[in-house]
Amino acid sequence: DMREARAAVIGARSTGLPVFVLATFQDDLRTLLGVTPEAAAVTLEALDVAAIGANCSLGPEGMLEVAKRMAGVATKPLVFMPNAGLPELIDGQTVFPAAPEELARCARELAETGAAVVGGCCGSTPEHIRQIVDAVGVRRVSSREERPPFRVAGQSEVVNIGRRFYPVMIGERINPTGKEAFKRELREGKTTWARREAQAQAEAGAAIIDVNVGAPGVDEVSLLPLMVTAVQSRVGLPVMIDSSNPNAMEAALKVVEGKPILNSVSAEPASMERVLSLAKTYGAAILVLPLDKKGIPGDPEGRLALAGRVVNAAAQMGIPRESIIVDGLVMAVSADHKGAFVTLNTVKLVSERLELPTVLGVSNVSFGLPNRPVVNASFLSMALWSGLDAAIVNPLDQETRNTFAAAALLTGRDHKARLYLATVKDTKEEESPRPREEKPLSVEERLTLVVIEGDEKVAVALTREMIERGDDPLAIGNSVLIPAMEEVGRLFESGEYFLPQVMASANAMKQAFGEIKKAMKGKEGPTKATIIMATVEGDIHDIGKNIVSMLLENHGYRVVDLGKNVPAEEILEAAKREKADVVGLSALMTTTMTEMQNVIEVLRSHGISTISIVGGAVVTPEYAQEIGADGYAKNGIEAVKVVERLLADKRGA
Repeated sequence: DMREARAAVIGARSTGLPVFVLATFQDDLRTLLGVTPEAAAVTLEALDVAAIGANCSLGPEGMLEVAKRMAGVATKPLVFMPNAGLPELIDGQTVFPAAPEELARCARELAETGAAVVGGCCGSTPEHIRQIVDAVGVRRVSSREERPPFRVAGQSEVVNIGRRFYPVMIGERINPTGKEAFKRELREGKTTWARREAQAQAEAGAAIIDVNVGAPGVDEVSLLPLMVTAVQSRVGLPVMIDSSNPNAMEAALKVVEGKPILNSVSAEPASMERVLSLAKTYGAAILVLPLDKKGIPGDPEGRLALAGRVVNAAAQMGIPRESIIVDGLVMAVSADHKGAFVTLNTVKLVSERLELPTVLGVSNVSFGLPNRPVVNASFLSMALWSGLDAAIVNPLDQETRNTFAAAALLTGRDHKARLYLATVKDTKEEESPRPREEKPLSVEERLTLVVIEGDEKVAVALTREMIERGDDPLAIGNSVLIPAMEEVGRLFESGEYFLPQVMASANAMKQAFGEIKKAMKGKEGPTKATIIMATVEGDIHDIGKNIVSMLLENHGYRVVDLGKNVPAEEILEAAKREKADVVGLSALMTTTMTEMQNVIEVLRSHGISTISIVGGAVVTPEYAQEIGADGYAKNGIEAVKVVERLLADKRGA
């Protein structure tokens, strides 16, 4: 979890010692929570640690691919320590299949890729290390790009901003100004509107999502992190944390995925001291507003000077130039007829003299004028011609998207017209648009949708609404909530959802089931079966087991969770006491997975015929079969299916 890594680094840096941060990746080359190697590298590098990299979890080939991808975006020293292959259990012994020669070959290729430190993790022996030393020898660390571009990251996406890249659209829609529906949801602490706007803007081409909750009567400190989390549960894009309240900024920085942009810091001493400190501590990029207590300079040179003042202050605090983007400050031409000219020249000066990327909030230019889209589109074209690198716009507006793509093409920043061809629609297709009537969603359909989206508060409200109109509480669970979670499972299996989205949906479903239990006045509804869950003795890892437990509960099973490091005898007693139908066992380490076999043998030696399923990072279907387990599940979604199948088979027999 990159957020936990950030918290750990902040604590570790207080020692004054060098800090290395290494991530672990699964077979799909993502972390457990769906973070890509590139996003992990950008996020961790921004924390100003001594070195970053990856270890464990993958054998030589997988680690080499991770290294290539991290080296493509990182400038810090890289550390890679692959396992000696993925573990196998042979004749009761854990065996790592990669020979010393194979790990040595991998180490040499890792060094050529740019690694500064190479080694071995699980399964490595003194002979593996000796051959690594011989293969790598004494060499200079391979060079990588000396000055990276302005670069930010979300959970899965990395965005580069600068003259070498496509200009970037930053979605402005998650802002309460002029949006009554969003203001209403903010006051109620709901997130449905923000989630859907984030998804829509991402689909329309936004590369970064601006999140602003500033409105009268709104507690930004509590709501800004809530909305940032909601947005990132729907899209893997970087976010721009948009607030003038440093306390709200910090609250959002504690929960944000990736490397965000802080919008904004001005040249006022108080702003520089507080916001730059937050950016340095939490590894964020900054958006600079060239203004101070005297206001906004009326000339480009004045704005350039203030931007330079902030850049110098950032440098003194150790914030690199590749984490700075400058806003040219768009003024309404209705109030100042020279305002657009000054802004465009500011963009040119910042780009040429400070050699920093630039951004503009485009729609401000037309404030107070009729037919604003015409003015906005013209100004956007002029700004891109002046060297603008990113624009805060409404990406849902087709005219804005068309203008953006056409201007990028004409300014030579859209090689082979890829952006243009992907954005601009064929006008012939639009000559006779057919009106489409959208049928209002039923409450059942809305509840299904919000569970899939992971919106807890709305899920609770809709469940309550159905109960109050007289729907059978158990029927709501069986006909709406469980099918919704099954769709989440399908999205997870297809790679459209990752663990954070699954957890959000599971929590929404759990809260909705809470309303069902209240409606039943404390009565326990019928349960499909009783399941004992435990992490076996010697193993203290329980994230996966906890997720499985929650998903099973949500599907109508009674789950008795014994926790972690649980002895076989305790599992046996619980199985007897609870009259368990299923026992689920978890282990993460090769050194503890053999305890699963012991538990199964203990259960059977005492005449307990309960179904047994096993799972965990190192467990395989072959191992499950070898130790006599009835089933194997690689994740929580699969565990539900396996349990249902095994119980159906047992009852059928």
